[in-house]
Amino acid sequence: MVTPNLNEPTSDDKLWAGLSYTGMICCLIPTLVIFFLKKDESAYIKFNALQAIGVGVGMIILTAIFLVLQQIPFLGFFVGLANLLFDLVALAGWIYLMIQAFTGKEAKIPVLAELIEQNLMG
Repeated sequence: MVTPNLNEPTSDDKLWAGLSYTGMICCLIPTLVIFFLKKDESAYIKFNALQAIGVGVGMIILTAIFLVLQQIPFLGFFVGLANLLFDLVALAGWIYLMIQAFTGKEAKIPVLAELIEQNLMG
């Protein structure tokens, strides 16, 4: 298994890695563009873009589940509250990941980072 060197990103690497997280908040298109254009230039950019894609897809799936469950009478109110809490936590996580990427620090989401490193970084 080849572990990417995430300890020494250049300032350009930090910029592109940080920008890759913008797709999490809007639509994943910026993240996909950055991934396909910059994946061969830096393992740091590639890892952060893949992590952003994984988190973005997970957020889309959970949001869809919340939307379906909110249609259930009575339970929908509590699911709506849980959805609000999820959105607040996701916003905080998004800001954290973006700041870490811009500053060149490693921010790994435990299970997702392991899957990325084992299967997609080679």
